[in-house]
Amino acid sequence: MKKMIDVVEVLSVPLAESQGLLAFNLDAPETGTQTDVGAVEFRGWVLGKMSPAIAVEVIHQGRVLKTIPVNVPRPDVAQTYPQASEAGISGFQAILDLSRVIEQHDELTVYSILRDQSLAKMAEVTVKLGCESSTVEVPLPQQDAESGVDGIQLKLQRIQADLERSKVFVQTVKTDLLNREQLSVEPRNF
Repeated sequence: MKKMIDVVEVLSVPLAESQGLLAFNLDAPETGTQTDVGAVEFRGWVLGKMSPAIAVEVIHQGRVLKTIPVNVPRPDVAQTYPQASEAGISGFQAILDLSRVIEQHDELTVYSILRDQSLAKMAEVTVKLGCESSTVEVPLPQQDAESGVDGIQLKLQRIQADLERSKVFVQTVKTDLLNREQLSVEPRNF
């Protein structure tokens, strides 16, 4: 039997409280939906005010579950926000396996990472496990685990999250450098 998850509530942070963001929307998950706990989709778009959004993070109990690059084409957003140069590629999308993370009733937090490395909170997602499965779950280490195997696993998970952030940042810098090189090579008409 598949283990299902109910999306109890998705609360978007009011734009006025999302410092650094021009606009955003979390298209999925949606309040009142049910999905396979092993395939929860996080999809939407985000625009920074002064610094472009480069990634979105899904966090559970202080632990980064996934860093999702902001690089999905969104022509609808470009049409609505023509003043934002990055609006055309402001989308993000990823499928997360929450089967070993979510307990009976839990909260996930969605943040945007801006190019200047600042974070802006976007939403709180409250989920609840639906149908029970006959499989045995292996609990993840708690946030305060300091030593032993649990502590090492937690440190490795933090390092992995930091590496994901770094990859997204490096890719953004490479793209910026390529764009600058192309601008400097183009002939200028005087």
